[in-house]
Amino acid sequence: MVRNITIMAGNQPPVARQVTSIILLTEPRYAEGLIPLLLAHKNDLTVIQINHPNELLDFPESLLASGRLISFGSRHYVPQDILQQFGHGCYELRFGPVDYPGWAALNFAVYNQVKHYGVVLHEMLKVIDSGPIIATRHFACTGQESLKELTDLAASEGMALFAEHAPAIATHTGPLPATAQGWGQHLYTKWQFTALCVVELDIDAHELDRRIRAFGEGDGHTRPFVMSDKRVFLYQTKPLSEQQDGLELHGHLFAARKTG
Repeated sequence: MVRNITIMAGNQPPVARQVTSIILLTEPRYAEGLIPLLLAHKNDLTVIQINHPNELLDFPESLLASGRLISFGSRHYVPQDILQQFGHGCYELRFGPVDYPGWAALNFAVYNQVKHYGVVLHEMLKVIDSGPIIATRHFACTGQESLKELTDLAASEGMALFAEHAPAIATHTGPLPATAQGWGQHLYTKWQFTALCVVELDIDAHELDRRIRAFGEGDGHTRPFVMSDKRVFLYQTKPLSEQQDGLELHGHLFAARKTG
C-alpha cells in the first residue's frame, strides 16, 4: 500500500551514497503494485507516491540527493531544476514505445490504429523523451482498442518491465545502465493534438469516429470541437440537457460552449 510520510524541516543528514529513497510520480493505483516490488529488493527504502511534480518543492534537499525519481505512466513534465536535485537520477516508465516520443502517445496510437505498441524505461532530461533508454517492452494489439483499453495494456506491460528492473531501481547507485537504442524521429506535439480536435462540419463519419475514440477525452487542455455560426461546440460524452444548445454530427453530440 502507499506509504505516506511526514517530512520534517531542520538540520539534514549528509547525502548518502546509496539509494535511500524512491519518489514515485504516478497514480495511487499503480503505486500499490510498484512499492512492494521495490521493497522486496531493499526493505529499508523510503518510498513516496506523489501526484504532481510540484509536491517535490516541499521535500528536503537531502531526501532528493539520496533518492531517485520514477515517473510511471504520468503525463506531467518535470522541470530541469527539479531533475538535477536527485542524486541517483530520474527515470520515466512511459506508456509508449520509442517511436512515439512527445505528447499523448496513447491517444495518437489509438488514432493510428496501431497493431504493435510498447513501453519504455528511460532517463528523464530537460528535453522531453530524449534521454538514454534503459529498456523497452513491446506487445501486439488489434488496432481497435479504446484509449482505456490501450492504457490498461500498456500499464500491465509497464508493470512487468518495472518488475524486471526493480532490483536496479532500488539498489543501483548512480545512473542506470543504458542501451544504445535511440528515439524515433517523429515528435508528437500538443499542436498536433489540438489540430485533430478541430472537427469540420463536412468530416466523414469514419474519420470522426477515429478522432472521438482517440481524442474525445481531451488532454486536459483541448477536446474535439466544432465551429458553427461563429460559435464553439465542444464534444460531449453525456446527453445534452434541455438547457444546452447543441448539435449532432454522425451520432456524436457537441454542446455550445458557455460565454461570459
